[in-house]
Amino acid sequence: MHQFNKARVTCAIQLALIAGLGLQSHAVMAQQQSATDEVETIQIKGIRGSVVKSLNNKRFSDSIVDAITAEDIGKFPDQNVAESLQRITGVSITRGYGEGERVSIRGTTESQNRTLLNGQAVGSADWWTNSAPSRGFNYTMLPSEIVSGLEVYKSPQADVDEGSIGGTIVVKTRKPLDLDANSIFGSAMAQHSQVSGETDPVLSGLYSWKNTDETFGVLFSVIRQQRNLQRHGIEAWSWDHRDITLEDGTVYENLYSSGGGGSARFSQERVRTGLNAVLQWRPQDNLETSLNILDSTLDADNENQNFLWLPEYNGSKYQDVTIVSHDVVGNFLAAGTLGLAPEGQDNILDETKVRNSKLKTKVYDFTLKHEGDIWESRLQAGYTEGSGGSQADRSVGWGGNYVHSYDASKVESIETRYDADPKDGEQWDLSFLRYDNNLADDEETYLQTDFSRPLELSVFDKLKFGVKYRDHSRFNTKNTTDARTDLNWRLADYSLEMPGGFLSGQGTAGTLRDYAITDSDKVRAEGDALNWDYRVLKASTFEVKEKILAGYVMADIDVEGMRGNLGVRVVQTRQTSSAYEGEVWISKEKDYLDVLPSLNLAIDLDTDLIMRFGAARVMSRPDYNAMTASTSYNTETRTGTGGNPDIDPYYANQFDLSLEWYFSEAGIFSAAYFHKDVQSFLDSVTSFERFEGEDIRISRPSNGKGGTIQGLELGYQQELYQGLGLMANYTYVDGEAKDGQGNDITIPGNSEHTVNVSAYYENDVLSGRISYNYRTGYDSGFDWPGYIDDYGQLDANVSYKVNDNLTLVLEGINLTDELIFSYQEKGVENALTGLYRDGRRYVAGVRFNF
Repeated sequence: MHQFNKARVTCAIQLALIAGLGLQSHAVMAQQQSATDEVETIQIKGIRGSVVKSLNNKRFSDSIVDAITAEDIGKFPDQNVAESLQRITGVSITRGYGEGERVSIRGTTESQNRTLLNGQAVGSADWWTNSAPSRGFNYTMLPSEIVSGLEVYKSPQADVDEGSIGGTIVVKTRKPLDLDANSIFGSAMAQHSQVSGETDPVLSGLYSWKNTDETFGVLFSVIRQQRNLQRHGIEAWSWDHRDITLEDGTVYENLYSSGGGGSARFSQERVRTGLNAVLQWRPQDNLETSLNILDSTLDADNENQNFLWLPEYNGSKYQDVTIVSHDVVGNFLAAGTLGLAPEGQDNILDETKVRNSKLKTKVYDFTLKHEGDIWESRLQAGYTEGSGGSQADRSVGWGGNYVHSYDASKVESIETRYDADPKDGEQWDLSFLRYDNNLADDEETYLQTDFSRPLELSVFDKLKFGVKYRDHSRFNTKNTTDARTDLNWRLADYSLEMPGGFLSGQGTAGTLRDYAITDSDKVRAEGDALNWDYRVLKASTFEVKEKILAGYVMADIDVEGMRGNLGVRVVQTRQTSSAYEGEVWISKEKDYLDVLPSLNLAIDLDTDLIMRFGAARVMSRPDYNAMTASTSYNTETRTGTGGNPDIDPYYANQFDLSLEWYFSEAGIFSAAYFHKDVQSFLDSVTSFERFEGEDIRISRPSNGKGGTIQGLELGYQQELYQGLGLMANYTYVDGEAKDGQGNDITIPGNSEHTVNVSAYYENDVLSGRISYNYRTGYDSGFDWPGYIDDYGQLDANVSYKVNDNLTLVLEGINLTDELIFSYQEKGVENALTGLYRDGRRYVAGVRFNF
């Protein structure tokens, strides 16, 4: 039994002071941010048995690294890795079209966290033409079936890549020498989406072989998932203070008003194909090589139908307005009637977007490991690329010129009225047909060497050091065409009736639920047959190159009752950001050096009680689109985002303190406090800029003031009775920041409260789990969608073991059919930007293994 020992605590305090002095002196020298983090371990394998093993891994770890194993991913109702990660304390996700897409850790944005595959970066892109290129990984490209385990580093170690303020997620894939020879695993599922009414196949398979000497093995896995989805939404955008002039000449100054909105029906066919091949060779016990190849493709053809109201479009003016006083934004334009556009132009659009989209992620990773009598060495080299986007983005605008009105006075609703029937295709002529595309390429080549050896020096028992070089580039370009306005098409010849159930349970009585929608197949066929002359949209084209050289040294700590590590990582970044400024391609260079010390300690206060302490200096690079002078915009909605080549990285100093009480073999109660002192957040500066003859509302980043992110994590886990267990955690995050004028602002990605609760039961044949995840509202960090309201989701999973080789599975996702509600800024719920319904999903099928 380890009794409480003052000497251990004294030693830990001395180490903490050394690390703290290093952080303080470097903060003064480099003017950088500060943040807090902690490392925690939650490994869960096969419900109770894996819970026990998980707690042992957590209990005896040097750092605090939350983890999930492949068994957990299989038992959770999770379609991708992000949906598995949300079960971990302090982790929250953003969903896109009903599926986990991005991950945030401890109140930070998705781009302030890194995802590594087997310790290395993964290239990724986005299918939507107006997506802002982010450093955050797109988890829709990584199905959970190809993953063996996940690790979440909340507090950094010197031997883990820099670049995150919230945390680093390491995704691990399977290896053939770890599995039995001729192992076969697979699943055949059917997935039903409630909103679309479609049922689609979800298939996966894995085969692993190794020779009788267990020196060489080959693993091959494949997944193919198809999903026909729909999302129904009420939308608006570009809420801001404007001067409004009525038709009669009356002027209202500084009214908080919308730039437009509509009733949107989005549909998409997603076909995800993933291939993973691993070759592993271990000719002798102390030498091993492996080659890991990953190829993931997402075909994401989609269409978006939206009947738009557009204030002051083509010179139309308000005939009357309803103004109310609002505590946050002052005079609020809650409703208005819009008059005719001059000279017979259109003032209404029934717009359809018809897109062909495809994404591809590739990884080629080679690893060589050698264990000598004293030294252990490791070489890792590879290449990753994420590419794709919208190869064809067809914009079809059916127009009309009619008096119409909107009413945004009710929360979670916008009501509209039109003098012409939106269902009557005879009333709407082709206003324009335009073809665009958006192509992105995100690639990195890396080379890393690591060396370690035993060390007998004071409290240190192991020395590790290494060097890593990364050559990263991100290129994005958008091409457009001149709109065709001479085709003399009428919607009646290209229209379909709106299917039933659109916007069911959303909005109020006056919400537009029925209008003529476009026959996208007919438009695609006739439009594609026309001759289109593409030109580069220079304002939306950019390239960012980063050459990063990092070196580190780290010493492991191991004395009676205390373990951990102390290290420092030094990083040199050479950055070149290029974009068109006007008609000229301009490149700007930036060079900066970062020194990032870190300390992690685990102290046994008693037999069942562990105290952990972590301290580190961290940094995070801005999003790619934020680092250039490029601009992405939409001329119909008159909104967009842009970059700023002069912004600096985020820097933070962070500290963590936690206690873990292991009160039974499968039970734990833990509490953790974290504090991040951030040097500088990015402010979003919004202004109207002119592109293609239109005034567009553009948001650009600028270096802002610093702030703090601090919080508390509570975790509880216990088997209650013979296979029945409960796991629960709660995270509180308090973020404080100021804008350039000293006003309080929200920190992007920061939800004040996050709760996860899972109850499970398992016996020899039956296994089940029900999980609820909830997070309070948060600022998205973008002008649109703005602020995301509170969201909670209930998922469930039941499986029945037919025999040792076959298991029946039934899963339910979003069982309470939750809506995603967003508005322009916190406290202004009437300024709706989105109310979306993705609906429930059900999955049923079999898993098998031989």
